[in-house]
Amino acid sequence: MTVVIADTSVVVKWFHEEGETEVAEARAILGAHRSDALDLHVLDLTMYELGNILIRSLHWGATAVADQLDDLDVVCGPPLAPSPAARRQAADLAERHGLTFYDSLFAAVARDREATLVSADRQLIAAGLAQSATDFVSTRP
Repeated sequence: MTVVIADTSVVVKWFHEEGETEVAEARAILGAHRSDALDLHVLDLTMYELGNILIRSLHWGATAVADQLDDLDVVCGPPLAPSPAARRQAADLAERHGLTFYDSLFAAVARDREATLVSADRQLIAAGLAQSATDFVSTRP
């Protein structure tokens, strides 16, 4: 079973599509998880970033945001918290690749768990730290 850690840029596509790319691919990853074809996890950071996007950018109401975060917890299980080693690695990746610590943390946790990181973040993909949803879906059997 493949373990995939999806960052917020992918997760938001599961329930919002306006102005988004790779929506079908992101949803295919979620579908594969729901059918037990892969084991999908998110970070605790995903909850904070997603809540912020839903409230500030998409203007969802508080109840809808809380419900969506509850649903994400049910679908993906308890969010992963980074280990001390992953936090150190994230700082190194951020410095080395000129990334935010937040984005580097997704990559570090994926590495720490020997997992694939699926992201829509161009900088993470360009640094070789993540795969796009399209690339991930197209390389799966």
